[in-house]
Parts: sequence; structure tokens; C-alpha cells
Amino acid sequence: MNRPVLQIGTEDRDAVTVLHLKGRLVLEDGDAVFRDAVNELAARDRVSLVVDLAEVSYIDSAGIGVLIGRYLSLRRRGGDMKLANLTARSHRVMTITQLLDVFDCFDSTEEAVESFAIANR
Repeated sequence: MNRPVLQIGTEDRDAVTVLHLKGRLVLEDGDAVFRDAVNELAARDRVSLVVDLAEVSYIDSAGIGVLIGRYLSLRRRGGDMKLANLTARSHRVMTITQLLDVFDCFDSTEEAVESFAIANR
């Protein structure tokens, strides 16, 4: 059975890039797609990212791992990654893994984007 690969749409809002994810952030489907997308953005000095999880149906340990890995990579470059629109399932995974203490999470992409502006004031 062929499952759809994670789809990522990007939207630049001034210095912040919003990544709209759709699908499953899982081993062999979404993790490499996400990693490559973030690496490409970082190579262009787009290191302030908001990850919109509204349409992510499932996250596994590989998905969690790639989120953490890219977060750390962006932080080393002076950037940041914030999460927005966590579904109930994504929120539960973040709670269990205690990643709500690591990532700044927001109810909307607008709030997450605005948080970068507030931090830079």
C-alpha cells in the first residue's frame, strides 16, 4: 500500500517562514522530506520557522526526532523553530515526550509569527 508522502507548503512572512505540513511526519515518509525542507531553508538563511501541524495526522518517534534535530540545527545558526496548530494527537505526543517544555507552541500561525517580532523588540 502506498501512503502519501508528507507535503510541505511554505509561506514567507517577512523574516519568518511558515511551513504548512500535510500528512504523516513519520519514518521513511515525512522525516526526510521535513529534514530536507528545513535544511534548504537554512542554507538560504531562513532560520526563523513556524511549523504548522494542523494537517499532520500522525507523528512517530522519527518525526519527533527530526523536529528536535532541525530545532537544534536552527538554534545553532541563531534561528528558532516554533510549532503552531497542534492537533489533539500531536499535543498528546508532545506532552508524553515532554517537548512542550522545549518548543514554543501556539494556537495559530499568526501568534507564532508574531512571537518572533516580540522577541526581537
